[in-house]
Amino acid sequence: MPTIQQINDMQGRLDADRSTLPNTRDYVAEWQRHFGYSNDQITSFTNAADNLVALNEYRGRGIGWAELDPAGNERFKQLRASEGQDRAAVSSTLSGAAAFAESSGRPDAGATATYLRDESRRFDSIPGQQTQLHEARREHAEVITYNTRQAIPDAPNQIIGIARSGDQSVQNYQDGVLAYEMDQDSDEMVVATSAVLGEHFGTGTCHEQSSYAFTEANKNLPGERVTLMTASEAAHGFVAIGPPNFPESAIIDTWPENAAVTSPETYGMDNIQEGTVVHQAVADGRDLRAEAARDLGELPQRPPRVAPISLQQALAITQRRGDIADDTHFITSTTGRPQQGHALSAAAFTAHANNGFRIQSADPQAQLASAVHQYQPNAGPGRDTQYGQGSSTSHGQAPARGAGMPPRPGGPSGARR
Repeated sequence: MPTIQQINDMQGRLDADRSTLPNTRDYVAEWQRHFGYSNDQITSFTNAADNLVALNEYRGRGIGWAELDPAGNERFKQLRASEGQDRAAVSSTLSGAAAFAESSGRPDAGATATYLRDESRRFDSIPGQQTQLHEARREHAEVITYNTRQAIPDAPNQIIGIARSGDQSVQNYQDGVLAYEMDQDSDEMVVATSAVLGEHFGTGTCHEQSSYAFTEANKNLPGERVTLMTASEAAHGFVAIGPPNFPESAIIDTWPENAAVTSPETYGMDNIQEGTVVHQAVADGRDLRAEAARDLGELPQRPPRVAPISLQQALAITQRRGDIADDTHFITSTTGRPQQGHALSAAAFTAHANNGFRIQSADPQAQLASAVHQYQPNAGPGRDTQYGQGSSTSHGQAPARGAGMPPRPGGPSGARR
């Protein structure tokens, strides 16, 4: 598994290589004019380079800008769609210009060709660097995903979590996690306290789970930028390791039953750019959960685990109780493509209260139990378990706890997975 220093060094090299494109564009365009390239050839190259520069600028904006800039958001989507074509145009121009310069016979031909070949290699290396860096981050993110699922195994806002825990996930959340008032004076400690409570009582929504993942990343990935965010469409919490909108980052979303680490593109980038930062920091190696646990003091013992119930029994309980939020979903494997994430769209999830918890498939009468392997934890331990497999005891505004949860008597609450 790559060390954090190696990851930090890889990000620095990638950032440096990406930053040279504006200068390379200007140099090559001037060189093309000097050697009599047509205006169409020059414009074709500079437009492609400008598109890539603009795409990097949009990605660098981070989280939550799209709602304030809908025109920019549309442009961003267009630039993402044309990235491959633009990259091919710039690459072919750089390699062709190097070959032309070398054969020009000018006194400076050798130096010019060397510069252009170096820039061509630098530019062509960027996609591979992005992939390599994402894979390096993913190895660590898989361990964090596994640890989080072990620490907070049951969700009170998932039918499968209710079934697996014998309905205990709901009671432990209401009587345990929600029983503690949040009086911390920083977003960081709100996040850490949520992680401690979710772990202690073994239950939590995406908020407690993503909070736990954030604290794991802060402890084990010093120097990495870590962002806990919510997707605005569904108030769904997840964590990004690295610059959130760039392909080399790793997205940790431990709420899905078949949780998989993804990149921003495979997770659903539109939800990232349109989301809201809950807390963002450069990881500093502190054990935030330990700090929060000291403030909480002694917690009541978690009730002994009870036997699971069937999916049908859990469904009947939630329908009879009427306290599951409309966006609560039973099936949380959100795609048929291995290692791919989801865009949190309504179509991505397969059963919810609005459609009577029927599976959205070619066969609308498909049986509930056929959709998942009942009660089987599916988040794997990753390629390594360097910093353990089990549980252990900025910027933006932390959300209120418990949204989207089975509430105390009074009907369904707002949305949060």
